[in-house]
Amino acid sequence: MALPASLEEFKTYVDKFAARRGFDDIAATLDLQPHAVDADSISMSMPLTEPLAQANGMFSAAALFGAADITGTFLAMQAYAGSGQFPLAVQSSLNFMSNSKASPAVATARILRGGGSVAVAEVTVRDADGKDLVHSTFTYVLKERSLGK
Repeated sequence: MALPASLEEFKTYVDKFAARRGFDDIAATLDLQPHAVDADSISMSMPLTEPLAQANGMFSAAALFGAADITGTFLAMQAYAGSGQFPLAVQSSLNFMSNSKASPAVATARILRGGGSVAVAEVTVRDADGKDLVHSTFTYVLKERSLGK
């Protein structure tokens, strides 16, 4: 399992992936940005903006879910990059613990278990003050990536 060695390496990976994709997706909509890297995990940050907020001004559940899933996906992509496969989420379990207006939200993912065809990631989303907003797990099937199939 090879995670990025530095935040700069992670940023480069995300930028190259976005350029290869050739269009804006949900990660661009959420304005997710590489935030931190360590030996076991990666983190992405998401600012609280009007389109991502509930009527009360806190993060929407959909935005928090998206931040968790995409961070877990990028982790699995990096951890299993050598296999040439893309992680497809087939199961998720989320617990919304709290909510906040303290921006940004930071999603941190680590691999719980991985193999040749499946990876399980744990993702925690916290606000700027460190308050837990979401605890989640995602199961990803590792498949060859091809558009339109």
